[in-house]
Amino acid sequence: MRKLLFLFILCFMAVAVAQEEAAPAEEKVAPAEEKAAPATGDAMEARIKAIEENQAKLEEENKKLREELAAKQEAPKAEPAKTEPAKEEKKKPIVEFAPYGFIELYGWAHDAMFLSNDYPMKVVDEGKSTTGMTAKNSRFGTKILFPSIEAVKLSAMLEVDFFTNMADTGYSESYPMIRMRHAVLELSKTWGNSTLGFKAGQTWSTATPILFPAMVNPSLGWGLGNLWQRMPLVEFSFTQKFAETFAFTAQVAAVRAMTGASANKNGFLEVNIDAGDASHIPQIQGQLSLKGAFAGLDLLVAVGGAWGRENYKGGVMMNKGTTKYTGGIVDVILVNPALKLSHEYFEVAGKFFWGQNVDVFGAFGGGLITENIDATNKRVTGSQETMGYWAQLSGKPIKGLSINVGYGAEDPDEDQAGATPNYISNSTIWVSSFYTFFERVTIGAQWAQVWTELAAKKLTGNTIMGSAKVSF
Repeated sequence: MRKLLFLFILCFMAVAVAQEEAAPAEEKVAPAEEKAAPATGDAMEARIKAIEENQAKLEEENKKLREELAAKQEAPKAEPAKTEPAKEEKKKPIVEFAPYGFIELYGWAHDAMFLSNDYPMKVVDEGKSTTGMTAKNSRFGTKILFPSIEAVKLSAMLEVDFFTNMADTGYSESYPMIRMRHAVLELSKTWGNSTLGFKAGQTWSTATPILFPAMVNPSLGWGLGNLWQRMPLVEFSFTQKFAETFAFTAQVAAVRAMTGASANKNGFLEVNIDAGDASHIPQIQGQLSLKGAFAGLDLLVAVGGAWGRENYKGGVMMNKGTTKYTGGIVDVILVNPALKLSHEYFEVAGKFFWGQNVDVFGAFGGGLITENIDATNKRVTGSQETMGYWAQLSGKPIKGLSINVGYGAEDPDEDQAGATPNYISNSTIWVSSFYTFFERVTIGAQWAQVWTELAAKKLTGNTIMGSAKVSF
């Protein structure tokens, strides 16, 4: 019995000890599990975040690779499409034409008769009033370009109008003859800011800077202080650009000698000849000019000049003249400075000239070559001096509108021996206005008064002129 009781007690004690040992184990395990759980969650989140970042990088790299692959796949297809048009653009035409010109109707009402009423230059009769209109000043031209030539710049110009009347027919307005204004080729080569040019044909005279008063009148101041002319010539030029907006140009030309006053035009062959056919040397002409822009202003300063000899008597032998006197060779001298200063809202412009036997440039009176007889030396000369000028102030209050006021005069040396009989001076004052709309259509109106002063009397004439012109 005692043995059984002792065994029972031992078993009970063994069970109690086992339970005590098991309880701490459970307590130890539980905290361990509680601590392990948070650590495992952070690791998982960090791992997930790393995976997501890596996946984003892979996706970005994948996107770039796909774009590169797509670009490489498209490149062979795109190259032919881009290359072919490029080749077409580089293939320039051999020649191109750029037509230009205008159709103009202008009319006049004079309270006197002028020399050439459609060219009102000087008064010839105060007692006769005249009216008229014409479209003969309409003009057509084309510029001819050669874009395929890249080594140099080559171009040409051909321009005509219809101002050559069929004289004394009564049909000059309906059957005008075509007149050549310009027929010229130009060649130039540019190195940096320097350009060397060559010109050959008929075009504006090198001796007269191309600057005109604003007039409704195709003569544009002939005989009234403004000289200009178109002449056959060969010209060389040099242009140097500097200060970004300025350019200096020097021109020199050999020009066909011409005169508007050959003394003997009533014969046949021997005497019916003009200076260009009879003279022995070409006329030498030149011009220096400066163009530039500064402070909102456009500037032009130029001076032209000419020297030459004209055999206005006819023939090809030196000093061939009439049976009584020798002569017929005259010197031509011209100096012609010009100035223009232009702003968005105003403009000042003018020219001055001094010359001898410059009738071909548009001078009358003192510029005409006549039979100046030097009885002492038994020679016929034609040397006559004259000077002239014009000045104009223009306002441009709105786009397309200009209002102009100007004065011009020709003042020959009437005291020289053998000067044109009774001719003292010829002058004018004018007010004109032009308005351009649609960038193509221009209407103009002008009033002018002309004074032609002779030794015996002074003639005065007023003229009102208007024009309508469409340009293309």
